[in-house]
Amino acid sequence: YIQNIATGQRRQITNYPNINSSPVWSPDGSKLAMVLSKDGSPDIYVQDLNSNELIRVTEHPAIDTEPSWTPDGRSLVFMSDRTGQPQIYQMEIGASSYAVERLTYDCFQCAKAAFLPDGANLVHVRRETRQDPTYQIAILNIETLRVITLTSTSLDESPSLAPNGSMIMYGTKFDGRGVLDAVSIDGRVKFRLPSTTGDVREPSWSPFLN
Repeated sequence: YIQNIATGQRRQITNYPNINSSPVWSPDGSKLAMVLSKDGSPDIYVQDLNSNELIRVTEHPAIDTEPSWTPDGRSLVFMSDRTGQPQIYQMEIGASSYAVERLTYDCFQCAKAAFLPDGANLVHVRRETRQDPTYQIAILNIETLRVITLTSTSLDESPSLAPNGSMIMYGTKFDGRGVLDAVSIDGRVKFRLPSTTGDVREPSWSPFLN
């Protein structure tokens, strides 16, 4: 669904059997990328919100999920376990299902990817080795392959990039509770959002408002 926050009006976008999940707006707001399993295993699809045309982006028996747009709106990055462990891949919309580029190689598990506005640096969650159970937020430069780990806690997840690309909000654990922390993309500024009760998870920045 898409819901107008001011009026409460809802528009149903999909109603397929099984999984309908992980919707994410295209940069120009005209399309939604999503995960559907209507044809078998979970795959990435894109729906045009004006024409309602549905395009299948990936077609693989593995689990393809967590789509995120490149800044130019031409490609998607996503997580897939097609090699046995979650890794991050990129694929141009409308390309052959074989034209998939793997972006991460040096981590045991990498997921939840999103590009910074420069289109070269990729925010993601990574687990370095099979023996190390910690998940941390990092940035990978896909041109130089340099990785900068931004967080030092053990269960960091769901990074959400600020609209101006300067800060990352993410979920983590503190005193047994889910809380929200933030870190700048250079790792120099860190803070925690106030929270006294319950679990807080899966942050998402709002866009800039005029």
